[in-house]
Amino acid sequence: MTDEITPTPSPLDEQPPGLCTAEQIAARLAALTSKKRVPASTIRAMSSRGQMPAPVQQRWRRRALWDVEEIERWLSERESREVPRDLVRRIQRRLSALDEAAHRSGNDARLKQGVRDARRRGLSFQQIADAITTKDGHHPTREAVRTRFRPYL
Repeated sequence: MTDEITPTPSPLDEQPPGLCTAEQIAARLAALTSKKRVPASTIRAMSSRGQMPAPVQQRWRRRALWDVEEIERWLSERESREVPRDLVRRIQRRLSALDEAAHRSGNDARLKQGVRDARRRGLSFQQIADAITTKDGHHPTREAVRTRFRPYL
């Protein structure tokens, strides 16, 4: 007689159809962005900040679940796209130079054009915000960049 206990499968062990977990969303996001790994905690944090659809009321075991159709729509409409890291850095250096010139001269027409080009090449508002500064030397929020440059995009 063996000491192993073989549990009988329960209908509660199966994930409900049409719903996915944070781990599954993270794996899909990592595949889309060509990253090695995206932690599930990132998905939960994004959801709590309202940056992605909220989980449904139903839970599986102790895990929150999301509607697969909503997540697929969100993934297809995401703001940021995968842009090679070296290209992002090159565009950010150019934006920094344009930003410094705009601060010196008071004319930000070239900076507006640079932001427009950066958005067309796939940079997110956060990546643009990381490249420019406000008058007091701090980086603006992505919402501030979105508000300031939206009319020119």
